[in-house]
This record gives sequence, structure tokens and C-alpha cells, in this order.
Amino acid sequence: MLWAFTLAAIAIAYLLGSVNFAIIVTRIAVNRDIRELGNKNPGMANVMRNVGMAWGILVAVLDGLKGLVPVLAARFLFLDSGSSLDSALLYAIGIAAVLGHCKSIFMGFTGGGGIATMQGVSLYFVPVEFLASMLIGGALVLIFVKKKEFRFGQKTPIFFVTLTPFLALVASLLVDVPLFGDLSIGGHDAGSIGGCFAMSLVLLALNASFLKRKVR
Repeated sequence: MLWAFTLAAIAIAYLLGSVNFAIIVTRIAVNRDIRELGNKNPGMANVMRNVGMAWGILVAVLDGLKGLVPVLAARFLFLDSGSSLDSALLYAIGIAAVLGHCKSIFMGFTGGGGIATMQGVSLYFVPVEFLASMLIGGALVLIFVKKKEFRFGQKTPIFFVTLTPFLALVASLLVDVPLFGDLSIGGHDAGSIGGCFAMSLVLLALNASFLKRKVR
């Protein structure tokens, strides 16, 4: 039954991830197709630049929830043992939501970059390490990337997507500091660490051509 429930949760997460809130919100806000505006990417950053900051933030929150809600639901409904296997299966559900966002079944298997959906998953599993990776990524962009338009929105994700699993691994090898609830610095099990690396590899692979174009 565990595997049947997990496969069903993966399918539901993928379908939820396939719902593109950038298109929906832009249509509601300005009655336009976000794929015809700016860089034509149906994602949060393009909404923020071409529709408005508040609308972009709304898209980011909704995209983050696409990753977080399926994981939370599965955690409370049937993957609640706290084992490393449960963590790996929960991460698989989160990755399915990211895949849905990037390769939406409703958009001919195209979509956005998946960064905000990845953030929702990461904030559940490795929140401290993820936030640290964002700060480090922002600092690296500030120091090394000069005079580039939208440098933080375009470059910072490259750094924090890459850094997050390594910070989570190093922190877990060195410390285990409980904060409150399930939140901790380090102390992550093998399923969480493996899932974190898998998430980053999936995102980098799905966005390889986009990232290469932006880095040049």
C-alpha cells in the first residue's frame, strides 16, 4: 500500500506542478498571455518584470506551494515514520511537482524554470541550508557579476541550486542543532541529502540550455 500511495502522490504532485500560475495570474491581472511578454518565459520573474511586483510575488508563493503542499500532505497522511526511506519518497513527490512545472502536461511538456517550486520543497527539508545558499549566491553575484541586467534574478538561482545540497551534506556531517519542530541545522538523514542532490541535478538538467545561455 505504501508504494501505491506514493505513486498516486507522485502523479498528483506532477499534475499540480503542471498548473502554470504565471499564465493564470497574468490573464487575471492584465488579460494577457505571459508567453507574449518580456522574455516569454511563463515564470515568476517575467511576471514580476512585466505585470507587477505584487503579481510576481503572488506567482512565486503559489509556485512554492505547488512543491510544499503535496509533500506536507503525504507526510501527514502516510509517510510519517520519520525514516530515511520516507524522506526519499517525500523528496520524490517534491521532484515530481518540479517536473510538472518545468514540463507541464497542460503546456505540451514545456513550462517555467521550476525555481520557486524547488524553493517550496527545499524550505520543508533543508530550510536553513537553503536560505544560507540563497544568501551566499546573492553575495557571489554581487561580487563577481557586474553590470548585468536582472543579474540577481538570473544568476543567483544558478548558485543556490548548486550550493544547497552541498551545504546540507556538510552541515549534516558536522552538526545536528535542533531549532524547533522538525527544523534543524544539519542532522538530515540520507534520504533527505540524496533527495536534495537529486532535486538540484534535475533542475540543472532541465534548465541546462537556459542556464548556459544566461551564463555566457
